Amino acid sequence: MNQLSLDFDEPAYPRFDKLLGTANAELIYILQQEHDQFLYIWGEQGSGKSHILQAWVGQAWQNGSRAVYIDAAQHTLGDEVMHADYVAIDQIEKLNRKEQTVLFNLFNQFRNTRRGHLLLSADVPPVKLNSKLRDDLRTRLAYCLSYEVKSLSKQEKIDALNNMAKTRQLNIDPSIYEYLLEHWRQDMDSLLCMFNDLANYSINLGKPITLPLLRKLLKEQEQH
Repeated sequence: MNQLSLDFDEPAYPRFDKLLGTANAELIYILQQEHDQFLYIWGEQGSGKSHILQAWVGQAWQNGSRAVYIDAAQHTLGDEVMHADYVAIDQIEKLNRKEQTVLFNLFNQFRNTRRGHLLLSADVPPVKLNSKLRDDLRTRLAYCLSYEVKSLSKQEKIDALNNMAKTRQLNIDPSIYEYLLEHWRQDMDSLLCMFNDLANYSINLGKPITLPLLRKLLKEQEQH
């Protein structure tokens, strides 16, 4: 059931309130309280949806629940999700017909048993997925509480990166974040992935995270 794109062996993945900023306060509350069984989030590409789903699954794991994250663009959605308590599916517009049947059945199982939680994401609101999903699955999306993930301000992006560093017990000069925002892609997915790459790069080389080290990594990334 470990259909994950990041390592959850780390003891504490950042909480939602450390990733989403003030513009997403209501969504943060809903994700933390888990009052709703079915949730659907959408937002522009790179707004950080994948990390939200992964953090949600990480939170469930830390609470002792059976949880799975699946990126529909990279992994197959199979019947094993029927045994999970928390299921997060990223880029649901990428699901093929067979996988859509699995998701439809999962909706029904969770709804009929009144257990289990489902978090879905896409780049567009549910109503704009009409041509990509089966009719019966679109009716199930109506069960979902839907939220748009709002873009963060520059300072909120820096705060999110800083909290990632604190989670991994890293002491990083704030000027490094400023430089990263000026010389790398601005979307949260790219920034958070680059931060993880930088932290791992530092460990592999046995060197502290410094501005020269970031410049070296960025140069290597540009050459690929």
